[in-house]
Amino acid sequence: MKNRVIFFILILSAMIFSCKRYKLSETDLEWQPYKKGDRLIFESNKGEIDTIIIESVESYFNADDHLSLLPSTVQTLFVMGNIELLKLSSDKYGSKVEFKLRLGKNDLKYPGIILYLNEENLEASEEVEFNTKRCYKIKAIESRGNMKNRSFDLNYIYWSMRYGYLGLEFKDNYVWNLKSFTRNGKEIY
Repeated sequence: MKNRVIFFILILSAMIFSCKRYKLSETDLEWQPYKKGDRLIFESNKGEIDTIIIESVESYFNADDHLSLLPSTVQTLFVMGNIELLKLSSDKYGSKVEFKLRLGKNDLKYPGIILYLNEENLEASEEVEFNTKRCYKIKAIESRGNMKNRSFDLNYIYWSMRYGYLGLEFKDNYVWNLKSFTRNGKEIY
C-alpha cells in the first residue's frame, strides 16, 4: 500500500511539474507600442483615409491544449480597435507577432503574417527608413503551409517599435502610410 501511495505521489508530482508557463518577455512586449485610446490615421496614395482607435490592449493566459489533463499555459496579448491590429504570443516554439491590420478595399488579399521573435528572423527583416522613421521592412509572407503558394496583394509591412504600423505596401504601387498617431489628445508621430 505504501508503495502505491509513493508511486501515486511521484506520478502526480511529475504531471504538475511538467506543466510550463510560457510568458512574453519584456523584450517581446516592446513590439507592442499601443495604448487604449490611441488614434491612428492612415492615408493611401489614392487619397483614401482610414481611422483606427485602439479600444483595448489585453493579455491572457490560456491552456495550450484544452484537452490535456494538466496543460501548459501560454500568454497572448491582443490589440483591438474596430478591427484586430496585432497579436503577440509566447508558446513552446517561442514568441511571435501576428500582424492583423487590414486597410483599404475589402477585396485586397492579405496573407497571415507571423514574425517569430528570434535572432534569425529579426536579422532577415531589413531595417530601413520609412517616412523619416527607422523601422523594420517585413516581407508579407503567408505563414500557414496550405496557403503559401497563393498570390496576395500585400508585399510589405513597415513596423516601428515606437509607433507600430508605419505603412503597408501593396502590389501595383498601392501604399498606405500612417499620417497621424494621437495619444491623450497629443500628436506623437
